[in-house]
Amino acid sequence: MFPRLQHLIAIQKEGLQIWDAALQRELTSKVFLALITADGLGMMHVTGLIGYHGKHGCRLYCGMKGRREEHRKHYFPALLKPYNYAVCDCNHLDIDVRNLPKPLHEKYLLNLQELVTSPNDSNYHARWLKTGIFKPSIFSGINRSFTLGLPHSVGSDIMHLAALNISDLMISLWQGTIDCTRPDDKSTWEWAVLQDGEV
Repeated sequence: MFPRLQHLIAIQKEGLQIWDAALQRELTSKVFLALITADGLGMMHVTGLIGYHGKHGCRLYCGMKGRREEHRKHYFPALLKPYNYAVCDCNHLDIDVRNLPKPLHEKYLLNLQELVTSPNDSNYHARWLKTGIFKPSIFSGINRSFTLGLPHSVGSDIMHLAALNISDLMISLWQGTIDCTRPDDKSTWEWAVLQDGEV
């Protein structure tokens, strides 16, 4: 990716010469990077954001804080506070998805500055958890005049959500094979599940 970005930056500085057949003359085009896309795992490496399993795991950097199980490290983007839930620093109220904070380039830059100025490893890890950023992005080297900047130039991963995640969750829920963790127990669930072609 580095050679491609180096080429892009060179074109952005010098302009891209394009022949316009309709005008019968050469034009200089300014190349603008509008959108960065990748799947969930790839996007972590591209943006330097912590990823979907982190406390601030939104790939759009909206600021929504995740929730985790007690004594576990993996966070989930749970909008509703689970019943009888009291995990430290995850015990916030329900989140209205229609009123999420707007991602701000300036906030991202301040958090990145805080991360990279960490005086030691333990401080770095604490700031990583707090900010949702674990490293500077290679895209930070692009002049802000030629891109929307992080986090605005990052696209969501709607394809995996619709094609893989939701369908997998719904089918496993309908068949009663969905995973659950203790103290939850599928035998106590009060709804019917479809098994062996039952209607």
